[in-house]
Amino acid sequence: MGDKAQTEDGFAKAVSVLQSSDHGQLLDVIDQLRALGIDRHVPLPQLVVCGDQSSGKSSVLEAVSGVRFPTKDKLCTRFATELILRRSISPSVDIKIRPSHDRPDDEKAKLLAFEAPSDDIHQFPRLVEAAKEVIGIDADAKRFSEDVLRVELSGPHQPHLTLVDFPGLFHSGNKQQSSDEAKLVKSLVQLYMQNERSIILAVVSAMNDYANQIVTDIARKFDPKASVRWALLLSLIH
Repeated sequence: MGDKAQTEDGFAKAVSVLQSSDHGQLLDVIDQLRALGIDRHVPLPQLVVCGDQSSGKSSVLEAVSGVRFPTKDKLCTRFATELILRRSISPSVDIKIRPSHDRPDDEKAKLLAFEAPSDDIHQFPRLVEAAKEVIGIDADAKRFSEDVLRVELSGPHQPHLTLVDFPGLFHSGNKQQSSDEAKLVKSLVQLYMQNERSIILAVVSAMNDYANQIVTDIARKFDPKASVRWALLLSLIH
């Protein structure tokens, strides 16, 4: 508990600098463009949070956002989630699904019509499960998706911050996940990393050998000197 409390305090201080009204207005415009799909053509700024499976990424995301991400199994994240935090007088939650551009028109319409079963952010794991069902995630067939869950969370104590969560990276297939799925997850993470305006937060577990963690190799590919676009966070918690 002590390590977790220290982590949360550290992140609270780190994001406190992101509170100016000008910064918030700029991010609002950026997110309006992202919602329209402009980021497919023009790179938009974002904080990309990624790591191998069981790296402690969910704990980091909770510390940053205050949102409790699902952790009931090792494959709790099945698609990219854009979490948009904004400071406002009144609290509000807006949840949508942005379909992959490869989806047929009828499937796109179904996903765009998605209505969350609740607007209570404390029920976030339940909201994610509802999105999984609509997207078509199946434990025996389709385990990952290129669709994006977009969650906009506003309130008087929120920082101005936009971050993206991903499924955890893994080396190869097994009984629970295939080699093709490993490639899909890797390509999804790389798609966001290659955006020159993405800041990459690579979460690595202190419980595993640093050299064996996929995320650091991928991050180096896009910023070999680790001097500008990515930061390494050592996680002591899961």
